[in-house]
Amino acid sequence: MSHVFFLEQMHLFITLLFPQIVLYLRMCLVYSAGATSTSQSLMDMQDDAPLIGCYVQSLLSNEASPYSATKGGEANPVHIYMDLLQQLLSAVGGIPVMYCLLEVVSVCPEKLTPNFVDKIDWIKGLMNTNKEDMRELAAQLYAVVVSTMSGNELRTAVQNLIKTTKDTHSPETQHGAILALGYMVGRYMNKRRSLMPTEPTPKENEELIAIATKAIGSFLDSESPLLTVAAVTALGEIGRNSVLLIPADGNGFTKLSLVDNLLARIPSGKETGKMKERAIQTLGFLPVGDGEFPHQKKILQGLMDSVEAKQVELQFTVGEALTNAAIGSCSGAARDVWTCTEDQYCPPDNVKNNDIVPWVLNSVLSKYISSPNPHVRQAACIWLLSLVKKLSHHKEIQSHLKEIQTAFISILSDPDELSQDVASKGLGMVYELGGEQDQQELVSTLVETLMTGKRAKHTVSEDTEVFRGESLGKAPDGQGLSTYKELCALASDLNQPDLVYKFMNLANHHAMWNSRKGAAFGFNIIAAKAGEQLAPFLPQLVPRLYRYQFDPNLAIRQAMTSIWDALVTDKTIVEKYFKEILQDVISSLTSNMWRVRESSCLALNDLIRGRQADEIIDRLSEIWETLFRVLDDIKESVRKAADLTLKTLSKVCVRMCESTGVTAQRTVAVLLPTLLDKGIISNVTEVRTLSIQTLVKISKTAGSRLKPHAPRLIPALLEALSVLEPQVLNYLSLRATEQEKVSRSSAMDAARLSAAKSSPMMETINMCLQHLDVSVLGELVPKLCDLLKSGIGLGTKGGCASVIVSLTVQCPQDLTPYSGKLMSALLNGINDRSSVIQKSFAFAIGHLVRTAKDGSVEKLLQKLNTWYLEKEEALYRSSCCLVVHAISHYSPDVLKAHAGVALPLAFLAMHQEPEEEKGESAEANLWSEVWQEHVPGSFGGIRLYMTELIAITQRALQSQSWKMKAQGAAAMATIAKQQTGSLVAPHLGMVLSALLQGLAGRTWAGKEELLKAVGSVVSKCSVELQKPAAGQPTLSEVLDLVLKECKKESLVYRMAALRSAADILESTQEDRFQEITDIVLPLIKKNQPASASSPKHDDDDDDDEAKARELQTEVLLCAFETLGKTWPKTIQTQNQFQNEVCSLMCDRLKLSTWRVQLGVLRALKVFYQGLLLLDKDHQNAAVLTEMLSETCTALATPLENKSYSSVRTDALAVVELLLKRIEGSIDLTVSNVPCTNINDFVVIDNMPTHYDQWECLSERSRQQLQRSLATMETDSRPDLKDKAQTMRRKIQALP
Repeated sequence: MSHVFFLEQMHLFITLLFPQIVLYLRMCLVYSAGATSTSQSLMDMQDDAPLIGCYVQSLLSNEASPYSATKGGEANPVHIYMDLLQQLLSAVGGIPVMYCLLEVVSVCPEKLTPNFVDKIDWIKGLMNTNKEDMRELAAQLYAVVVSTMSGNELRTAVQNLIKTTKDTHSPETQHGAILALGYMVGRYMNKRRSLMPTEPTPKENEELIAIATKAIGSFLDSESPLLTVAAVTALGEIGRNSVLLIPADGNGFTKLSLVDNLLARIPSGKETGKMKERAIQTLGFLPVGDGEFPHQKKILQGLMDSVEAKQVELQFTVGEALTNAAIGSCSGAARDVWTCTEDQYCPPDNVKNNDIVPWVLNSVLSKYISSPNPHVRQAACIWLLSLVKKLSHHKEIQSHLKEIQTAFISILSDPDELSQDVASKGLGMVYELGGEQDQQELVSTLVETLMTGKRAKHTVSEDTEVFRGESLGKAPDGQGLSTYKELCALASDLNQPDLVYKFMNLANHHAMWNSRKGAAFGFNIIAAKAGEQLAPFLPQLVPRLYRYQFDPNLAIRQAMTSIWDALVTDKTIVEKYFKEILQDVISSLTSNMWRVRESSCLALNDLIRGRQADEIIDRLSEIWETLFRVLDDIKESVRKAADLTLKTLSKVCVRMCESTGVTAQRTVAVLLPTLLDKGIISNVTEVRTLSIQTLVKISKTAGSRLKPHAPRLIPALLEALSVLEPQVLNYLSLRATEQEKVSRSSAMDAARLSAAKSSPMMETINMCLQHLDVSVLGELVPKLCDLLKSGIGLGTKGGCASVIVSLTVQCPQDLTPYSGKLMSALLNGINDRSSVIQKSFAFAIGHLVRTAKDGSVEKLLQKLNTWYLEKEEALYRSSCCLVVHAISHYSPDVLKAHAGVALPLAFLAMHQEPEEEKGESAEANLWSEVWQEHVPGSFGGIRLYMTELIAITQRALQSQSWKMKAQGAAAMATIAKQQTGSLVAPHLGMVLSALLQGLAGRTWAGKEELLKAVGSVVSKCSVELQKPAAGQPTLSEVLDLVLKECKKESLVYRMAALRSAADILESTQEDRFQEITDIVLPLIKKNQPASASSPKHDDDDDDDEAKARELQTEVLLCAFETLGKTWPKTIQTQNQFQNEVCSLMCDRLKLSTWRVQLGVLRALKVFYQGLLLLDKDHQNAAVLTEMLSETCTALATPLENKSYSSVRTDALAVVELLLKRIEGSIDLTVSNVPCTNINDFVVIDNMPTHYDQWECLSERSRQQLQRSLATMETDSRPDLKDKAQTMRRKIQALP
């Protein structure tokens, strides 16, 4: 199996290889003959046959052959070539091999056909193969061989072929026979006309030819398309070489019936393209071989009326047929195509002239070129081109050059590209045909038409096709002329309008010219000639042509590319004219025509790719700026082209910056100003984006080369941080409400700043900062300061702060001379409404102080002190907090060095009364953190900075802001509380003087803190106050001032003053009860809240009423507390006020709410605790009896209060105190043993006793107490229950 497979593969290899070897040998033959064709198309290869024939003739006539002899004689190369072809044809086959054999025999039949006389059967075998093309070539070879035989042999061959055509068993055999019959009769008749033009054809031969012709004609109506095509082809060969020996008209197979048959096939939808093409060719051949063909005009008219859409290539065949039929017997188609070229052909003298070119030309120009049907116009243009090409020297063509040019010009404006291209080729050919004067007139006419856009008017009828295929939607009016207008403009710019014809000849961009029909016109040769003529104009042409190769119009682009390819053979032409091309492209970028702008962008994109810096650096800035403008073009395609070019330019520039040396530095110097001044600040989003991307890439590659440009680059990028931010974010931040500012706005600003810091601009800045030193700081710092002062965007401000922080890390020592300016700029902008900016600036200052001079830091802290104490806006306070905290956190050593200024401020600020909605509690926490981080405990810190703390609190107390006064008071109170017990002169005097000084003046919110502080200091340092010291207020002065404050109108403040006075009097035992009662008693009498038993208010009472009631309660509680604490120890004062005070408290005890009852009970307890009447030295039974009676009656209410256990508890405490005080005042002695416990007294019988004080507790009072205590025996609290039982038993045990 493997052996079989190998053989199969070998056979396949040979089958594919040998035809290529043959074609190579044939190409060598062509080049040896002097031809240059490289086409492998059989029809194109046939054009070289006459030239090959001459070379073969010369080889055959050369007797001295270098080749070795075969069979006793010397072998000629031609014979070797033929033998090889025969062997390959027999072994492998193949169309190329068959053609090469046919070609070599046909070019020299007299000398080579004898070799095949004995191989007729072999040739017939080839005519019967299953390949149609092979049979057709074999038929031609058979005709060539047989046509050289004698008369009898020829007649026998014809008769055999006629018989074979009737063999219906094998269509392939019939097909080969029909073709061979046609080719053989044609060659025979052509040979007789050439060699014996005057002698008539022998009658027997003529009859045989007539029979053969009719036999062939019988297949025109065959059901087999294969045989029909063969019949048409055969009849065409006979008609091309001689007169058809059939009747002109009448019945049967006649010339008229043949014409009608063939004309009917052209528009038929049933026929194949090959059938139509062969029918058209045959129709064109009929008047060629017959000078008196009766239906010549019918053929021509039929061909011109057979136009159909989408049969463009067929129209080239029609054009060729029209040319042949129009000129008739003088046509070059009558030649032997193997041995004679069309130019070499000269018709015999005896041939009758049937030239009707004037009629055909007139029909085409007058009827078909001006047809409203675009398909007809296109076909007519192709016909006209064929007429001009084939009949260029015909007098009729020469005399109608202007009309022909006008016709071609009218087709230039058609929307169909092929029509335009054909017309342009025709114009070029017309120009070449004219004389000098004719050429001048033709040029002026063409230029005028192209530049003015005048178009031929076509009559519009109901059958007129206005839009063809996909032309609907294209730009109307003048679109078709655009290519040729550009060509004309190009020629006009060179001051050579006639060059437009050269350009038209060079513009072979349409695919049709590469087809067999199109290539037949030989425009490649014309183009080569035109290229030579245009060579002197290359310096002017190259820049324009280079740009035109990128024109968005496909037709123009293809035309100009064809011209470029034809003209530019030197690959270095672009480098040679680089400057000229660059200048043309740049100047065209801003053209008023969008096509020019777009093509210039694309051309520039192609031109700069891969270029070195030296070539474009001088125009670099201009290119960038111009492309920035084009990127904002109104046309989308232009914008896309500009974007593509800018991206390429960006890559080129980045690569240029990667190199080392002066060139890279110069590139950076040229590029940065453009990108910074024109790019990143542009209003066009695409421009900004591309500029930033380029800057980022350059910053990565340029490295230290950016250093000289840092003072310009960094500020520009910082500004861009805000410019490039979506404006809607800035708007939302500005429009945020007060409630939103704390939460959403701050979060949004933080996100914005974070995005800015992670942006490509900031990345570029950070890369640039790595290369900075003292040489550029002098220029950079002032610009940063200006940005800090004038910058309006959040991103810019935050970016500046970030840059400053980076500078403190990168070059701290170099930054020292500039730190003061930077701190000043930061401080000026720190009071921004955005908390995020505040924090950023504070963060920067916190780092910057490390590099600043001590004097600058001192000034900074002093300014913060001034702001905090004098500015009332919350922004200033928050700024101070953030800055000091940042310094504490990031530069603690600096803060420690200036602790005397910073820490007192922190101590004062930490006492700020927080307002939660403004976030002030967080600020207080930050201040506390600063204080605690830098002092050895709060007590030690206050002691260490006592002088400074008192100084700043005094400034706070003297502030015009009530809030600051309150804050100072709170701070002073903390100092007093922390140092209580340890304050001695002179600090005690300083603190107390500051507090008293703050008490002077009107009442303000927070002033109560001063009173608390005074009360705390005096109560804890009363002993030290007794000692005289310079600058230290006396106790009397303090009391006088505090009591004065007790008389202020504000009830809240008055209560604070009363409590302060009460603390002082309680601790110092001073007797100022007279003054106290003057203040307190009116308050108690004025404020009489509802009693506990009064009906409760409804839940929907007004808030104001509820607040008023609450205030009344607080006032009463304060008043009774004050009465209790200030109850004097002097008997005179007690005797004066004891009854009144007792009566007042008992009254309020009965009528007040439970809270007031508690206050009264506690005051009553203190009252009896200090009541001297209960002492044995100051006894007054009558007064005491009355007071106790009233008290016991009043105590019944709280003792029997079932709702509040706290009231019952305090009431029991009062009863217990009374019993103990009475018990303690009795002198009990038993056998000279003192007894101090009432229980002891109860159990002792028959002992002498004294009951004087117990007698003051009347029986009524005892019973009242017992009843009230009895109610508590069911109390829910066991402790109260037990205590009540014990006390009730004690009272019962009394005598």
